[in-house]
Amino acid sequence: MTATSLADYTDRMRACAEAIDLNPPAIVLPTDHFVQLGALRFHYLDWGNPHLPHLVLLHGGGLTAHTWDMAALLLRDHFHIVALDLRGHGDTEWSSDEDVLRDLTDMVTEDVELFMAHLDYDRVALGGMAFGGVSAMRYAARHPERVFALLMVDVGPESMREGGQSTQQFHRETDILDRFEDFMERAMRFNPTRKPAHLEYSLTHSLKQTPEGWTWKQDPRPRDNGALVPEETRLANNEKRAKELWALVASITTPTLVLRGEHTKFLSPEVAVRVVEVMPNATLVTVPGSTGYIPGDRPKDFAREVDAFLTHVLQP
Repeated sequence: MTATSLADYTDRMRACAEAIDLNPPAIVLPTDHFVQLGALRFHYLDWGNPHLPHLVLLHGGGLTAHTWDMAALLLRDHFHIVALDLRGHGDTEWSSDEDVLRDLTDMVTEDVELFMAHLDYDRVALGGMAFGGVSAMRYAARHPERVFALLMVDVGPESMREGGQSTQQFHRETDILDRFEDFMERAMRFNPTRKPAHLEYSLTHSLKQTPEGWTWKQDPRPRDNGALVPEETRLANNEKRAKELWALVASITTPTLVLRGEHTKFLSPEVAVRVVEVMPNATLVTVPGSTGYIPGDRPKDFAREVDAFLTHVLQP
């Protein structure tokens, strides 16, 4: 594979959909948009049908707005889907050197506030994974009048460290490789449950070609200056964060769907159960076979559960 324009990636999308037996009503590309939010230029996807209920989606670490593509093909006829590339990911700009020292979830939360103001929708369903999910939770707590439903995808006030470590290790081991095919080989070993056409589609949107070789679009700099933070301080910060988020989720009265992958390395069963116990209006669904990237692992299951939940919430 060589660096080519992705203005039309319909064939790649169709091959991916066929490989996973998706059978969407149609193969339709989203439109690309850019907006200046604060100091950074952000990229987002719009799947059309703005007359339908709005569904705004925030991906997790190491992913892009295209994470939701296969599920979006199944949902776009029922909802107006908008997916944002978070800072340092996809085709959104990277943080300044000074901001690298700041807490990433805090910055993403600020970005989401600006993005939602830019969209200026009266009410939305808001969904997020990982730190995108933390920002979604925070926004829903602060703006209950603007969010008619919340989707928490493999995220809670406490996360299993194993998931983040394995993803970061994979990115470090595949920082720069000579060929796109080299990334494909590594990706197939890292996630052998995915069809090759599905991995190729994901990598197409996650990689870029440079004079040195192929590399991730993601900002490779350590998050939150983590390399310089002592373990004791890191644990204390995590405990403080968890306490804040537990209080926050307990305050959210918005109808909430908590989606947990059966084999996830991010959200433990105990934390997931506790989340729906402390939240006034939450439902837990465990998606069989998913490793924690539910929209990618099981897009049909993800779309079915989201469609059923949001349809129920919107019933008069």
